Amino acid sequence: MANNENIIDSKTIANMLIVLALMLTAIYYLNNYEEIESEVSSAIVSSLVDVNNSLAEHEAPRK
Repeated sequence: MANNENIIDSKTIANMLIVLALMLTAIYYLNNYEEIESEVSSAIVSSLVDVNNSLAEHEAPRK
């Protein structure tokens, strides 16, 4: 064992930070699932309503 490699190098620390961030994100997501789901649904529905209104305004002059 003449070659002692440094186990904790910068790449390992960076990987551990990424894993920690992913774990914290997963915990946050699990704790706030209902709120996140309602916000995403609200944004999607709002976007679809805007697209529908835009198409209706675009088609109205043709009639």
